[in-house]
Amino acid sequence: MKNWKKLLACLLVGLMALTVFTACDASVGAPMSPKRSDAESAKALCDKFKMTYNVEMTYNEDLSEKAYSIANWVAGTSVSCSTNANKTELYRVGNANNEARAFLKEENYAAAFENLSMGTFGLNDFVPGFDIKTAEWSSKDDSITFVLPKDGTYPEAMTKAAKGKTKLGVAYVVKDGVSYAVVLFG
Repeated sequence: MKNWKKLLACLLVGLMALTVFTACDASVGAPMSPKRSDAESAKALCDKFKMTYNVEMTYNEDLSEKAYSIANWVAGTSVSCSTNANKTELYRVGNANNEARAFLKEENYAAAFENLSMGTFGLNDFVPGFDIKTAEWSSKDDSITFVLPKDGTYPEAMTKAAKGKTKLGVAYVVKDGVSYAVVLFG
């Protein structure tokens, strides 16, 4: 009888351990969430820009914290987020008042993002490496759309933003197990 109890106890411990490991998998049924970059992912991005575009980039922790604030804002309202069919882009639609839209038009991203309640950004010493689309000024539509690329893709907005820059920061939005990059260049 003691052997059966020991065997049952071992099976239960094994089952609990298996449950813990499968619960850590963020690929299925997990809510959308922000994720900070790690040194490896940031270095890979720096290396990609050096190798492909001959642009020397260095990782910047301050820019990564700003990118994380944006990722947190994007993940904060999953109701207004969607991906395209191939999961190559994540669209986050929100509202922007005229002041935020004016700051975006002036490329004063720090003030625009602060106005959108993303956090404190301080100096306007960065440009986003993702598309930001706003409705036309003549329209009554006050929507703003952030288009985040899937990690490992380098859309035109990202390569254009990188020109003349030497620092980058990155964070991610994870939705349905897919990471979308929030990249800032300074």
